[in-house]
Amino acid sequence: MQHVFSGLYVTQQQLLGRTLSAADLHTLASCSRTGSTHDGPGEDWLCSVQFLDSGTASAQAFEVQLKADGCWTATGAAATQPAQLVDPVTSQRLTNPLAEFDGCLDTSWR
Repeated sequence: MQHVFSGLYVTQQQLLGRTLSAADLHTLASCSRTGSTHDGPGEDWLCSVQFLDSGTASAQAFEVQLKADGCWTATGAAATQPAQLVDPVTSQRLTNPLAEFDGCLDTSWR
């Protein structure tokens, strides 16, 4: 999932006019459950992510819902990852790629 967070952060920053590539970014992600179970599917996962590059450092949290088939949906807090961004040059509204996104884990190793 760390690769997904990195790619979407780079996309977001490029939408906002920053010149940033995946090679410029160091991302640290740590996910854990907030309930009594420590693994498996559930709606109580929380991922803490740190985005570090030469221009900024940012720590953010994402709520993650993980299904039994390995597919997941991550949602950023509205205060730090609003659904819409505003282009600093054109003032055009843009969809924030980090507001909510999903994917599937490779479960073939089971």
